Amino acid sequence: MNQGLEKNIKKAVAAIRKAKKIAVIAHKNPDGDTIGCLLALGLVFLGMGKKVNLLCQDAVPTRYQFLPGSELVLSRVHEKPDLAISVDCGSISQLGLMANIFCSAPNTIQIDHHDFGEAYGKIQVVEPEAAAVGEVAYEIIEALGIKISQSIALCLLTSIVVDTGSFRFSNIRAKTFDICSKLVKTGVDLQALIEDAYWRRSREVAKLTGYCLQNTSFSKGGEIAWAVLNQKNFKQFSAGLSDADEVADELRSIEGVKISALFRETPTKKFRVSLRSNYGINVANVAKRFGGGGHHNSAGCSIASTDRELKKLLGELEKLVH
Repeated sequence: MNQGLEKNIKKAVAAIRKAKKIAVIAHKNPDGDTIGCLLALGLVFLGMGKKVNLLCQDAVPTRYQFLPGSELVLSRVHEKPDLAISVDCGSISQLGLMANIFCSAPNTIQIDHHDFGEAYGKIQVVEPEAAAVGEVAYEIIEALGIKISQSIALCLLTSIVVDTGSFRFSNIRAKTFDICSKLVKTGVDLQALIEDAYWRRSREVAKLTGYCLQNTSFSKGGEIAWAVLNQKNFKQFSAGLSDADEVADELRSIEGVKISALFRETPTKKFRVSLRSNYGINVANVAKRFGGGGHHNSAGCSIASTDRELKKLLGELEKLVH
């Protein structure tokens, strides 16, 4: 651990111990990484006797509702916290409607691992080398001197399993396995967790994924693959936006594909775009140009749901492969 990160973790620990009322905030359109950390930290703070609000603009996706504490997540709160903590948010805009709560707190902590994020928290515990923000949360919990229960370990492992693609992605480091080893020793059934949090799919998700694969478009050279889901498709398969979370990874796995993109139309007539890449191609820079961000090989943004904007973004992706 570098000295700057270690120093900031100490600052975060001091702020957490001092605070009586803490708000922990996940990013909008939450995935397993942000939800796992939200719940793990919430359980830790409750165990410390703090008054805690766990916040997210959008509901916890069905596939993560088995996690302990998921029923505690709120979409609105009027109470001003002493300390606000964001998890897995590369920019303050990712907090969505919860940004005001974050900014209202006299002290704030930003816990993240995005290598193309912006600094907005007063205390920044950011570790771009971490495979998942769950690793960063683990280090904070360890620094607090809190014994990690099986419930907390389950949440942290969910973060790591989801953001490493069930230990398949290139972001894994030796430390990832060290942390997982300690978490598994609490008694978590890792195989069952991986099935529940990553591999198991509902019929709606399976149909949605099948539709996308059947209707995938490719660039002339085949290096870019993309699919489009509109509101009619979601209604057709009785699915929600989060049910398509893995589709971009499925497209990336197609032979010859270097970059994949999934365009999901939201009820507000925007395209929520998920970008994935292979071979070290940096799609985060493209996402950033369109107001988003993320990692080299996994990023996202939102654009107007028009053919013009879609083609504009695809044009930027084309530049990365030529």
